[in-house]
Amino acid sequence: MKHLNNPSGSSDWQNELLRDLAYIKANKRYKLGKKTIAPAGIIAIVFVSIARIAWPFIFLNFSAVHAEQSTMLQWLFSLVIVFLIISVVYSFFKVLKFETLKTSFFMQDNIVLLHKFFTQNRLAYTQHPEAPEVFMIISRNLDANAKKDYREVMVFIADNKQILVNSHFTGKKFNITPPSRNYKRMARELQKWLNDEQIRNNDNSQLPVNSL
Repeated sequence: MKHLNNPSGSSDWQNELLRDLAYIKANKRYKLGKKTIAPAGIIAIVFVSIARIAWPFIFLNFSAVHAEQSTMLQWLFSLVIVFLIISVVYSFFKVLKFETLKTSFFMQDNIVLLHKFFTQNRLAYTQHPEAPEVFMIISRNLDANAKKDYREVMVFIADNKQILVNSHFTGKKFNITPPSRNYKRMARELQKWLNDEQIRNNDNSQLPVNSL
């Protein structure tokens, strides 16, 4: 098991993560900002623009049919546009949101638990040099042609009585692609491992730091 050197493009996100760490712990999501809100805003503007351009043409076609059918088709078109916008917004906030894994321990013990989990599962990770409670697992480059630096970044934040987990895809820019199945599987495995670890430590009356 080894630590990872940060790939190019991830240092800006680590610095931003460090600045917003207190906010993330309190709100369990990334702070809204230019870098995070821009992708969803651009896509929403595109949807609205397409709807405004397409609406007159569709309305003219609708007017040629029966009035009742025209109204129904207009409502259907409107609902499709609203659904698409809601889907984009939902995906956006899903990326910003951290999953909360409950523990019985305080931050320093949770840091030890994360070290132990990564070591036992032979997972390569990086730990933030200025915030030891922040861990990251950075995937290999997922761009098949290797022309862009496109990776999945799993973030683990140890806190009092909880560990926060998030995953997003990033290169040089933030991406609103929903978290992968790997992230969900990792979160489930970590929660199960934490539950088992808590049971073992309760049975042995030991803190995690004494069980390494």
